[in-house]
Amino acid sequence: MNDNNTLTAAFSEIGKEHGYTSVTAEFSEFKEFKAKWRRSMGWIEFEVSDYLKDAPEDALKGVAETIFSRITIRSENKYSDAMLEWMRADAFIEKNRPLYLKRAKNITRTHVGEHRNLEESYQRLIDIGLVTRDDNALLTWTKQPNVKRIGYCSPLMKVIMISSMLDNADIPEYVLDYVVYHELIHMDEGVGPFEQKHDANFRAKESMCPMLYEAVDWLKRSRLYL
Repeated sequence: MNDNNTLTAAFSEIGKEHGYTSVTAEFSEFKEFKAKWRRSMGWIEFEVSDYLKDAPEDALKGVAETIFSRITIRSENKYSDAMLEWMRADAFIEKNRPLYLKRAKNITRTHVGEHRNLEESYQRLIDIGLVTRDDNALLTWTKQPNVKRIGYCSPLMKVIMISSMLDNADIPEYVLDYVVYHELIHMDEGVGPFEQKHDANFRAKESMCPMLYEAVDWLKRSRLYL
């Protein structure tokens, strides 16, 4: 298991290639997989997700290269092949998802709600050919009814969280199915180093959803947002 010294060594090696003479890095207990940094002339300090504690050296250097490229040349490089291979392995989810779920306070950890079942929504999307089943996917309701963000996906942990605001028999079924599909697209697009984007490729996939416009209109009129 990596410690802060190992992490600093990996980041320092890459940092020198980008002009930083003093680099330190330490693991932090973030819920999401992310990094934070402070920097000035020639030095930089990182806080990095502790989900990386078991990462191999080439994966550590890969994520360091991605971050430094963004900092120094504003490049949105993808993660290295070594990093992606390690993060996409079943072993990563088996080890780290329980910790992620523990840190995600506002979830029920079940797809069964009072009125709606997220697994049934998932199956409907499978039945019409929009998605294929991912056995590692975990769909859960939130405990509190989020309004500003009614759906969220962690592609890394393969967890989809749907606001309990939609666990209501009066809400059209097609609205819930659209929200679940929207998040499944994010999960299918996989792990990226920066924020999830609704780019042209994403919108093309989303447009395949039956009653898309009706669902979007319903959400807008209800002031609910993805």
